[in-house]
Order: sequence, then C-alpha cells, then structure tokens
Amino acid sequence: MFTVQEFWDNIDQINPYRSLGELAKAGGIDYHRLTQQRSRGYMPKPEDLLRLSDATRQTIEALLTGTKRKTFYSERTERIANRCEYSATETQLFMVEQILNLPTEYEVIKKEGKERRNASGSIA
Repeated sequence: MFTVQEFWDNIDQINPYRSLGELAKAGGIDYHRLTQQRSRGYMPKPEDLLRLSDATRQTIEALLTGTKRKTFYSERTERIANRCEYSATETQLFMVEQILNLPTEYEVIKKEGKERRNASGSIA
C-alpha cells in the first residue's frame, strides 16, 4: 500500500511542468485547493485526480503508485497511446489493439478467394 506522502512524491517526479502551480493550471485545478490538500496530507478529490492524470499524461494508477502500466499491447498500440493528448484507459488501449488486429479488406478478399477455390476444388 502507498501513503499520501508517496503520492505527492510521485506527482513531483511525474510532473512535466516546472511547478505545482503550472501543473494545476494545465489541469484546470484550483491551485490553492491543491496546495492545501498537499500540505494537510490529503489525497486530491477524484475529479482532481482525473485532471492530474490528463495533465501529466499518466494513468491514475501511475499517479497513485508511481509505477507505469505494464505493457501488454503491441508496439504500434503503445505508439498510438503515447500520441494521445490524454491518458488512455486500459479499455481504450484494448479497443485500439483489437481494431489494429482486424484484417484489412484485401486480406478478407484474399481469404474468401482461397476458400472459394478450395471449396470448388473439393467438389469436383
């Protein structure tokens, strides 16, 4: 399990901006509320966690634990995920992977042609 202090340490490490103020501004979060939560040892509200996730382009899991998501997806899917302007969810990455694995129209036509040839050859 992690502590609230570890969470804020993770934010400091992940923060792509120069300061917490710039991160708050980029995420559309009230800076005063964020600094109070930090100084009092509180976790941010769920909506603020989501905004921090978007601003840092990290998953909420990465913000909470300091560990990045394990890669289970193809290199192509990972490249697409890294280009997203927001942090892609596991469901979104799974869907991208499934879409990328769909056969192209050419592959479908080629497969159908082979099946027809095999079917007509076995009948004769």
